[in-house]
Amino acid sequence: MQEVVAWVKVATASALAVGEMMQVEVEDEDIAVYHLEDGFYATSDVCTHASQSLSHGTLSGHIVACPKHGGKFDVRTGQATAFPCVIPLSTFDVEVRGDEVWLNYEDE
Repeated sequence: MQEVVAWVKVATASALAVGEMMQVEVEDEDIAVYHLEDGFYATSDVCTHASQSLSHGTLSGHIVACPKHGGKFDVRTGQATAFPCVIPLSTFDVEVRGDEVWLNYEDE
């Protein structure tokens, strides 16, 4: 089956200050969008350990911490960086077009 790639507008850049994150929904999937010093990033918003919303956790630099058990992920790569999280997050390519934040959502 061929993979479908679709760019989807998910936010306005001016609505998310550096160091902030927000939850968006694309095709019934919760996605977290992060605004870091070096740009915008997006991952699955669901912690791979506790099924909690990461956008309700804390963001420190490029590391997001789950609000339930404190497991951590690098939002740039999706890699788990602190126990109890060991399974990486899905990541999405992000582009800023003017004041619009777009992400590349792949539907397999």
